[in-house]
Amino acid sequence: MLLRKVSPVEAKSACIGKRIRRARLARKMTQESLSEMCGVNASYIGQIERGEKQPSLRTLIAICRSLHVDLSSLLETDTSAPDASVQELLDVVHGCPAEIVEVVTQHARVVVSTFRKLRSPAGPNVHSDTTDS
Repeated sequence: MLLRKVSPVEAKSACIGKRIRRARLARKMTQESLSEMCGVNASYIGQIERGEKQPSLRTLIAICRSLHVDLSSLLETDTSAPDASVQELLDVVHGCPAEIVEVVTQHARVVVSTFRKLRSPAGPNVHSDTTDS
């Protein structure tokens, strides 16, 4: 499988689309209701949210007005990628029963622990416990 390099414009479009989707869902709006408010097709809203299409400035302003967000909040450089990733995880478990959230949390702890062990300079086979028996 050949992987294609994503251009900075495509990456920015995807980031803007995720922010639009997050704001829309936070307001419990459908793509259809947002599209009606903005005067565009609902499938176009979906393409924008997935980063497949780059909306015009006029459309972005209409989206911002409909979602009650500042244009700058959609366009700002994403210097907080971990925050966006955390929000994505929250979106995944939002509305799930407590037992599913607990299982996801336990799995996340195992993944993070394993990742840290593998990334540590000492390697995965060296224990950090230095106490004598």
